Amino acid sequence: MLGWIRGVREQPWRVTVAAVGGLLVAIIVAGLIGFWQTRNIERVADEAFGYVELEDEGDDIRAAVLDARHYHRNLYFSAIDSGRLTSESIADYEATRRRLYEEIEELEEVGAYGRDAPQPEDFRRWAEEYYAGFRPFVRPTIADQETFDAASDRGLGQIQQMEQAAEELDGLGENLTDDSLQRMDRAATTSALVLLGAVVGLLLAGAALAYAAVRVVSEMRRLYAEQQQAAEELAEASRAKTDFLADVSHELRTPLTVLRGNAQVGLALGPEEEQEQILHEMVEESRRMSRLVEDLLFLARSDSTSPSMRPEEIPVSPFTSELAGRAEILAREHGATLETDLRAEGTVRADPARLEQAVFILLDNAIKYGSPGGVVTLRSDVTQTGDLRMAVEDRGPGIPRNDLPRIFERFYRVDKARSRKMGGTGLGLPIARTIVEAHGGRITAESRPGQGTRMSIHLPLLSASAEQESPEGGSREGVTPAGGGARLAEN
Repeated sequence: MLGWIRGVREQPWRVTVAAVGGLLVAIIVAGLIGFWQTRNIERVADEAFGYVELEDEGDDIRAAVLDARHYHRNLYFSAIDSGRLTSESIADYEATRRRLYEEIEELEEVGAYGRDAPQPEDFRRWAEEYYAGFRPFVRPTIADQETFDAASDRGLGQIQQMEQAAEELDGLGENLTDDSLQRMDRAATTSALVLLGAVVGLLLAGAALAYAAVRVVSEMRRLYAEQQQAAEELAEASRAKTDFLADVSHELRTPLTVLRGNAQVGLALGPEEEQEQILHEMVEESRRMSRLVEDLLFLARSDSTSPSMRPEEIPVSPFTSELAGRAEILAREHGATLETDLRAEGTVRADPARLEQAVFILLDNAIKYGSPGGVVTLRSDVTQTGDLRMAVEDRGPGIPRNDLPRIFERFYRVDKARSRKMGGTGLGLPIARTIVEAHGGRITAESRPGQGTRMSIHLPLLSASAEQESPEGGSREGVTPAGGGARLAEN
């Protein structure tokens, strides 16, 4: 015995296995018992509710019969007093007739009950006999008072018969309801005792499991502390990487600026053709490196904190119109043609300069990697979800299916040779994505090889027109959400 206890202390998994097994057995037994008891209580409760309904309907029919008797007597006394029946008393009489038939129909919906008790068809037959015998005499003018009185007496007798039957039905429902409630109470008491026993078994098994759980939790706490320490070390390494990248970008700015300045001075002083070509290349490469440094610095800062933004409320239509004007100049400089389809209305909260930067990254890519001298389309509309969508489309070679998911990765290039020739850095789309996400939006890419590519920026509108999503907004093959990288190589 002592050896078993010592083994349990050293190996708590034994207690865990035994406790879990006991819990499973207790849960299964308690579940089966509870299921059986619940079904039994449910059956008894259904019967009780049915009898309660029977009692209610019996009482309602009795009330309807009493109303019929009341208005019947009103007609009778009116006939005695004046020999005429008023239209109001006749209307009240007809209303009680309709109510009586409605209550009989509701009784028919109750379902089967004691065969010896009055049935819905009995009440319907008695009501029809009563109204067939008395209703023909209910007219404004009483032609024969004696005949009317005789019909009235027969009708009152038939009403008395229906009242007694309704009272009998009401009493039957009350007795059956009391009996069912007593049986339901006994079933609930039995169920409570059985479940109490099952709960005791669960508590015993749970106590054993709790002992093992304490040991397991202690071990998990130790592992969690180690993971927290590792996470802090990883975060510190990430911060160091970001700081390093930012420092390097900052330090590269000064020599690049000096290099470009000296090359420009040399271009201004040196007429030699060979020297001029070399200096031109130095200026161009220094510009490219400066742009790369600026892009790296922007991304490094956005990794550590949100990009610097100056948001304001911008009317969409004027903004996109001005944007289209500047985009047309950019397209013309590269020998491309810009088409526009600007239908979006509303207001968006954004930094206009940053948002324009993101759109121009997409336009620059479309012009560079679309068909030479081809058409680039700038669209704006409001989606069905109420977002502003600005899309840039080209009719170029498109992006291969396998490359599409990676085009938003930093420095990823589909065609590295062509990208390098175009002066791209591989950071254009990551910057566009960072800008868009900083505005609470998203950027997507859709492409079909050989048919072109579409890049779309989605931003939440503060207000929007009632326009619905345009047919051009339908999904194309290869929809890729923003996730890092550049399109057909980059910017």
